[in-house]
Amino acid sequence: MKTILTVVAAVVALTSASAEARPNCPGGQGYWEEVVRNVRVCDTQTENYTVTLKNCNYAGHVYLGHLWNKPDFPLPHAKYKTSSRRGVESCPASQYATDFEIYWYTDSDGRRWTGHANYSGHLAKTSEQSYTEQRTRTIETNCRTEQRVTRVFRCGFEP
Repeated sequence: MKTILTVVAAVVALTSASAEARPNCPGGQGYWEEVVRNVRVCDTQTENYTVTLKNCNYAGHVYLGHLWNKPDFPLPHAKYKTSSRRGVESCPASQYATDFEIYWYTDSDGRRWTGHANYSGHLAKTSEQSYTEQRTRTIETNCRTEQRVTRVFRCGFEP
C-alpha cells in the first residue's frame, strides 16, 4: 500500500491558494501555471502488536529528616505512605518516596515562622497486576522523494 504523506498537505494548501487566486482578477486575466514540488513518499504497512504492562502498588514509612528549627509542637518521626505506578513495563521491589509537612516554630526573639519538615524513605512493593494492550503502529519503508506537478491559477499575464 503506497501512501503520500506530504502530498495531502500540499494539495490542501494549493487548493485553498488557487481558490483564493481566482476571484476578482483584473479584467478577468489569468493563466494556469504548473508547479513542480518534491514530496516524500513511503510504502507503509500497518502492524498490530501486543504489549504487556503492569500496575504496581507500594506502601511503607518515610522518615523525618533534619530540622533546622525546633517545632512548637512535636512532629511524627515517621509517616505511612502509599504510592502507585500505572502502565509501566516493570515493578521494582521498592520505590523511593518523599513527603513534607509545614510546621510552626518560634525564634529566639519570640517571632513565629513556618518551616518545612522533609520525610524520605523506600516503600516496599505490595502488589503487582499485569495486563495486555493491543496497539497499532505504521512502518514506513522504501522512502523516497518524488516530483508532483500541480496546476495553479494565477492572475495577470503569463511571464
